[in-house]
Amino acid sequence: MRQKKQNWSCIGFVVLFAWLTASCAQKGTDPASLVAWRMPVGFCYVDEVAPEIQADLKYAGSDNFVGRPIAGYEGSRAILRRDAAVALGHAAGILRQQGYGLMIWDAYRPMRALRDFRAWSYSPDEGTRASFYPRITKRKIYQEHYIGDSSEHTWGIAVDITLYRLRDGKLVDMGGRHDLMDTRSATDSTEVTCQQRFNRGILRDAMRAVGFENYPKEWWHYRLENSRPWFAYDFPVSDNLQRDGVR
Repeated sequence: MRQKKQNWSCIGFVVLFAWLTASCAQKGTDPASLVAWRMPVGFCYVDEVAPEIQADLKYAGSDNFVGRPIAGYEGSRAILRRDAAVALGHAAGILRQQGYGLMIWDAYRPMRALRDFRAWSYSPDEGTRASFYPRITKRKIYQEHYIGDSSEHTWGIAVDITLYRLRDGKLVDMGGRHDLMDTRSATDSTEVTCQQRFNRGILRDAMRAVGFENYPKEWWHYRLENSRPWFAYDFPVSDNLQRDGVR
């Protein structure tokens, strides 16, 4: 009798899954969207730890090198491992004394986003080239390590970040936009003005002081030093992740 009940349970599950899949197909919905995703232990929304830090998640919209929202970006709140978020809050405190605030362009990034980047690289679409990779080809984007099939972002310890002025909220001129895949984006590039390089130095000094390391090819990219790559996560960037039994 117990075996029969187990068999009927399995059959019921299969029927339910088939019904959900068919229903989603009719409505154009991804079955994965029905999963109640949870934020892993040790992660947090950055605004919970440092509410003064602003976020403009570029991959949640169309202002990025692909030109559309990226897979896995469903919300507007930046997520990081808690130790990285706390350190970032300390950097914000240092910069506040100088009249600056921090703006996050990207933080935790799910693995599905990296797969989306790779799929885009195989496509014929070149619509964003003038703005994001004007002097290289799509193939060179990977060869020159502007993008990769693995990323510190998926570990929750890396941020793409810039400065804004507290007095008026305007972004500081850093000599180039987020994800400009060009030699001008190197933190110490001599292709930008002295003032722009000085502004990059303000950000770098504050981030270094709290334990972040800059990626030299990208003035905006920082990772928390001495952080092991525990795991490459794939939960979505969502504003409604479940934690500890609450939503």
